[in-house]
Amino acid sequence: MSVFKALLLDLDNTLFLFNEDTFLVSYAQLAAPYFTDIVDESTFFQKLLSSTMHMLRNDGSQTNVEAFTHDFIADLPALSYQECYDRFDRFYREAFGKLGKVVQKVPSGRRVVERTIRAGLQVAIATNPIFPDAATRYRLEWAGIADLPIALVTHAENMRYCKPHPGYFRMVLETLGRKAKDCLMVGNDPISDMSAAAVGIKTFLVELEAEKGRLGIISKQVGQQARQVASKARFRIDWRGSLQDAERVLLGS
Repeated sequence: MSVFKALLLDLDNTLFLFNEDTFLVSYAQLAAPYFTDIVDESTFFQKLLSSTMHMLRNDGSQTNVEAFTHDFIADLPALSYQECYDRFDRFYREAFGKLGKVVQKVPSGRRVVERTIRAGLQVAIATNPIFPDAATRYRLEWAGIADLPIALVTHAENMRYCKPHPGYFRMVLETLGRKAKDCLMVGNDPISDMSAAAVGIKTFLVELEAEKGRLGIISKQVGQQARQVASKARFRIDWRGSLQDAERVLLGS
């Protein structure tokens, strides 16, 4: 019988693997055409990076998608908030799914989620909420878990903080109706995921051989601000190992 009542599970490079350089370049190439009448491709790419970094610093005063969109249009008077939102929404619904070809599903991921749910625990997909709901649905499909009864999936429209801000984990706990001691955070990032320890959540660092060396543009640039904030913090790691090891810790099997 598990001592936990909820699993907080990361998504990117935990339930599916990808090279972040390849993913971001492909993302920009697919999204830029939706804005070619406003900005050129190079400017779009730089604004995408800077507005994502702004979103990572969100202080809880607005949703993450609002933080991103307001920053993106700040120096684009020809683009209203609603039009910018609608253009990105069309991109996510029409083209984002094509990025599935550059990701690889972790075979044991679905089993871990299924067994956790069968054991009576809540499962929250505690992915860093920088993508809106439409994109996150595709990402659940890539992980092979879109059809499972997941209690919470965090995304840019329902969250007001990003990892590693402690406010993110407090929002997750409040939404689930759980105390920190009831939860286990499982993910591959020693900062973004293990920062759950700052609010008292137990942590498991997933170490995947296929994930090594995958620090690309997102990790070095988009995540730079978040990592600078956390650079002096050494977050507690309670366990580490494979995703299967995490399942044993969680379910006591």
